[in-house]
Amino acid sequence: MKMRCVQDSIRLRLRKSEIEQLGKGVTIVEEVGFPGETPSLSFSLKMTDETAGIQAMFVGHQIQIIIPQPQATKWINSNQVGLETFLPLQNPKQLHVLIEKDFPCKDRENEDKNDLFGDLAEEEVKAC
Repeated sequence: MKMRCVQDSIRLRLRKSEIEQLGKGVTIVEEVGFPGETPSLSFSLKMTDETAGIQAMFVGHQIQIIIPQPQATKWINSNQVGLETFLPLQNPKQLHVLIEKDFPCKDRENEDKNDLFGDLAEEEVKAC
């Protein structure tokens, strides 16, 4: 799972195998370590039937994104590329959350594309 953060925006991109695991109820977790005794930063994505909408939290040193099970299942089992929501911060700011199926990059010839959603990609995918 890849994460990109820009201003008040979080974008997650998942490979086929990660989406398959998510569909089985597995929480997807990535961790970024830092030198020294600094705690790692991690980010996770899970689905649950205990929420009505996509949620985002920062707990400890982990960014947690939660998707409602019906919404996640529909996304997992379709050609739908992404899920998107805007969560309220302090007015007028909002946190933009985008969760997408990961496409191959045309400009990375050495990239393993077997676990990516090339079948859903546009014919003219722009460079990453």
